[in-house]
Amino acid sequence: MTKGMRTRSMGRVLAAAAVSLLLAAATGCSRSQPPGQPTGASGPSPGPSAGEGQVLRFTIDYTKDREAEVQAIVADLRKIGIEVSARLWEKQTLLDAAKTGEREAYTTDWGSSTFSPYDLAIPKLKTGDRGNFSHYSNPEVDRLFEVGSFGATEEERRQAYFKVQEILKEDAPWIFGYFRMTVEAASARVKGYRPALDSRMNLHDVSLEGGDTLVVGLLTNALQSLDPANHRDRETETVIRNIYDGLVTRTPDGKVVPELAESWQTDDNKVWTFTLRQGVRFHDGTPMTAEDVVFTFERTLSPTGIDGQPSPRAGLLGPLEKVEKVDERTVRFTLSQPFPEFLQLLPHHQIVSKAYVEKVGSAGLSERPNGTGPFKFVSGRLDGEVILERFDDYYGGAPDLPPVGPPPLRRVVFRMMPDPASRVSALKAGDVHIIQAVPVDAVPDLEQDPAIQVLTAEGTRLYMIELNNKVFTDRRVRQALNYAINWDAILSAVYGGTAQRVPTAMLPSGFGYNPDVQPYPYDPDKARELLREAGYQVR
Repeated sequence: MTKGMRTRSMGRVLAAAAVSLLLAAATGCSRSQPPGQPTGASGPSPGPSAGEGQVLRFTIDYTKDREAEVQAIVADLRKIGIEVSARLWEKQTLLDAAKTGEREAYTTDWGSSTFSPYDLAIPKLKTGDRGNFSHYSNPEVDRLFEVGSFGATEEERRQAYFKVQEILKEDAPWIFGYFRMTVEAASARVKGYRPALDSRMNLHDVSLEGGDTLVVGLLTNALQSLDPANHRDRETETVIRNIYDGLVTRTPDGKVVPELAESWQTDDNKVWTFTLRQGVRFHDGTPMTAEDVVFTFERTLSPTGIDGQPSPRAGLLGPLEKVEKVDERTVRFTLSQPFPEFLQLLPHHQIVSKAYVEKVGSAGLSERPNGTGPFKFVSGRLDGEVILERFDDYYGGAPDLPPVGPPPLRRVVFRMMPDPASRVSALKAGDVHIIQAVPVDAVPDLEQDPAIQVLTAEGTRLYMIELNNKVFTDRRVRQALNYAINWDAILSAVYGGTAQRVPTAMLPSGFGYNPDVQPYPYDPDKARELLREAGYQVR
């Protein structure tokens, strides 16, 4: 844990007490329909519309994990005369409604897998893209996104993303929010472990003082699959990546390094050639070949690759068009256009055995995985626990992530533990050795325990309140909402030192982040001014 994190954590007990004050300010905030609107939750209440002296009224729909934050936001908005209500939803139900445009404003989040706007800002804000539930559209932003993704030089791409952030700040399509630190905890007996920026839990390099079986408490109630091509979930991926390896992997700080590939080269960012490492075997003893690599990516690319269904990970291949074997140790990837960030996508694709998948099918692969990674599958259930054992014939792993060789641990158990309090209790009791997603209010106590270490990494998930831009059509209103919220006070009270504001829709850890664009300051007078200009009554 960094010195800054320790300093912030000293104030968390006092900060936590401030939550009650923030919530007290929001008393009376409805969890149902807004005042004066029809009952029922099947659709949105009538959206805000301008008129001389009219009061701005709308509803923020939210999920339970954001409740304290939203209630405080409601209090801030009411201070300037906005009649806003908050309505609680189950997360998937809210997401489904937001996709169809049935919500005015709603809490959501989105994670990046590539440390790039390519899978963070672009899906959320490019016109018509897969995650753009706010219905934001700006042709110039769309054009700059294309340059940022596919521009000829790194500087051209960076400057395009810089300009995007300036436009987004002005357009204010959302109430811009924050990212949270990844906060995990481990027994002091655990050696060689630290959280990774891409959320990978790499246990190849980890040892346990006085033992050889390590138990991990995952924050989920169930994994999606043990098939590397049939999921879109970080907890699922962290288990899979201890069973399987990819052509490349990442260091904990995000650098892409060779894994199953010995090296790669590209002259134009359109054709990429990988040389495979020799002596790699799957857990069933068969050698990994170039055919396995080609099969893995063709299976993900194919619209019927997963027993007749498309792979959820196809979107993580960018403009990849073709994969072909050059010789026994060489594989060529051809893209539809130059894409400098292609390498950032590859750590999220693990190599499977062509012969094994053709024998057992996708369902069989999930039930009994067969990878090239440091641990082999022994038994388990997706909604219970998954037990892995050391693969003694492991080729050693990425040379850039020493030590190289079979892992020190003999056995690893991943246990599904969705309840945060249960994870913390199990860690303190010694029943588990590493836990994900430590609750903010548990951090001070854990930091004082000499038998426990609190570990952090910069988060890659963005949290915001999206505004339906078909409802909030006046940019001045959207800007006013950003000025009206005292984010610094809210984040301090609700999340202690574990959340950091972002000015728009990009993260400091990602490529193209513009440090000159600053978050909206808390300025209720400016918010009132903008609302008056838009024709609304203020207080």
